[in-house]
Amino acid sequence: MMKHWMIAAVLVVLTGCASTGKDPVTVDMSGMTNEQATEQLIEALKSESYQVKRASADRVLVDYDGSHFLLQPKLMPNGLDRVVITKYYALHPDLAQTPELLLIIGKLNQQLDFAKFVVRDEGKAIEVRGAATFVDRISVLELTRFMDWTNQGLALLRQQFPQAQPMAKEVRLNSL
Repeated sequence: MMKHWMIAAVLVVLTGCASTGKDPVTVDMSGMTNEQATEQLIEALKSESYQVKRASADRVLVDYDGSHFLLQPKLMPNGLDRVVITKYYALHPDLAQTPELLLIIGKLNQQLDFAKFVVRDEGKAIEVRGAATFVDRISVLELTRFMDWTNQGLALLRQQFPQAQPMAKEVRLNSL
């Protein structure tokens, strides 16, 4: 009988320790417009000490892990919501507007699943775009992990194709 009490006491202590951790900051966007959700996103990210800046009424610029991400809430009433997460790369003039560029982008989109690659500015830039999907609420931790996943995918791409690195430079959006 004493053994059962000891096990119960250990479980209570362990459960208590596990529950004293900090809950992740969550943004509840239910019933909001994209602009209202952007404001909530800014506040949540700031509360977690992220450097953020409003880029437009419905976009947030986030300086994270040495690079800039543009976050844009896209809310659907009674549907699946998402935060579109984007990075931009300027292309070297030797690659910009070439047929090879379209082949490269096509292959990237067929073979990789962490982001969609889109040619912008008449072939002078590439947009790397992903979307974190959710229903009504998303945590800052989930957004962080999504940005990490994007950066990890891009890092693997750089490792596999080191010769391409000088051909595309990340665009640092409006400084924070």
